[in-house]
Amino acid sequence: MNIHNAFILQILLLFLPIYAVSQKVTVSREISIRNNYAYDILPNVGSNTILYNDKGVEHEFEVYDKNLRYKTTVSPEFEKKNIQPIGIISRDSSIYYFYSYREDDILVTRMVRFDSLIKVIDTSTLSVKEKKLISSSPRFTHSEDLSKILLFSPDDRKINLKLIDLNTFSLVYDFNLVAEGINLKADFEKIAVANDGHVLIAARKSSFWDRNPSGGFSLIQVKNKDVSSIHQFSPESDEITHLKLDVDNINHRVVLAGFTTSSDETRANGYFGFSINPDSIPDEAEILINRFSSEFISEITGNKPGKLKELQDFMIKQIVVRHDGGVVLLCEHVREFIRRGQMNIPGQFGNNFGMRGLIDYYHEEMMILACFPNGQPHWQKVLFKKQFSQDDNAIYSSFFLCKTPSTIRLMYNDEIKNNNTVSEYVLDPLGNTERKSVLSTEYQNLRLRFSQAIQTGSASLIVPSEKNWKMNMVKIEY
Repeated sequence: MNIHNAFILQILLLFLPIYAVSQKVTVSREISIRNNYAYDILPNVGSNTILYNDKGVEHEFEVYDKNLRYKTTVSPEFEKKNIQPIGIISRDSSIYYFYSYREDDILVTRMVRFDSLIKVIDTSTLSVKEKKLISSSPRFTHSEDLSKILLFSPDDRKINLKLIDLNTFSLVYDFNLVAEGINLKADFEKIAVANDGHVLIAARKSSFWDRNPSGGFSLIQVKNKDVSSIHQFSPESDEITHLKLDVDNINHRVVLAGFTTSSDETRANGYFGFSINPDSIPDEAEILINRFSSEFISEITGNKPGKLKELQDFMIKQIVVRHDGGVVLLCEHVREFIRRGQMNIPGQFGNNFGMRGLIDYYHEEMMILACFPNGQPHWQKVLFKKQFSQDDNAIYSSFFLCKTPSTIRLMYNDEIKNNNTVSEYVLDPLGNTERKSVLSTEYQNLRLRFSQAIQTGSASLIVPSEKNWKMNMVKIEY
């Protein structure tokens, strides 16, 4: 290699790292949300991004291109003026919208499929029932691949389940599930649906209502309307809190995680996380609990080892299922302090947050706990951050989880203020960690809600930015 070529190669290598860590940030036009009850961002609908605005009586769909440039607004016509939205998802080049309306004493539940320009492709009536037979509004969840939709309503010791298959655009079943010895309204805790339509329900008796709580929980498996089973899980001792339930669709396993406590639900002395074949779950099983060591508690709290026996005010925000069936618990230290009690406070803040008195919000250290599929601990990690805000319901706090096959990225606002720096922690499967600065919002007039961000690709996401009744969609591409 001659000197000239070597010099050119050095120049290219010098610029390579700059290119690798750069990001592209695209901001949509400013959108008024003053009259919104809620909104949903639906990315990758064909080549468009759709913003759905629930304005109560009005329901608007704003269409943007892939670069968040505004195209048009559509307000579809429905059978009734006062429909009740249940849920909305996007899949491939279509949007599926679920809603209900009242016709005299009848409650009708329907779904409609729109294309990427909000033109109706198909409609279907899911159920027509007497209103007096229904005491709660349906809730909404879906499978990981978005092929199955589950509408469920806990109601008077039972739960109504409606399973919809979007591949065939049809109702699979609609029935009331009753589980012996379990009040599926009072004890209902979590629900999940697998890609094959297998439904899982976790139920746990609260120590507040039950004088003799078992400390454990029940897992109900529903394979179809005629086949279900109940399994009891209990810890070695103490009581389970912050229970999480998920499905491993790659290895076809049930995923469970949680904390344990010997005192109250604000404290934790240990944790569990494991996955299990649904056909191998015994009727009764004891859970392996991993106790927090005094050294680990000391690392998080800064106190001397042995001084504290439990961690306080940690929440399991999300769980991640590894390709080997292992489980990663993403936990966060969350505290609230009331500066002044509940009062009739004027709306001086210029926002739509419910008045709950004057409150300080702290979202601080993140605790990452990785377990092997059998529940044995793999690694633990403490990631430090300090977020503080006042009187905003903490909507700008916490973090966003971005998953790729080889990394977990946790993105968050360094501080809760207008001119801010956005950072991230990048973790590999062995728990190795790198902290990076992602972007700055200085002079951009943005306030990013990372807890409500949506991953749009392996290296891209859309984050809503809200300020003074205005919203922007912010697309970040690595």
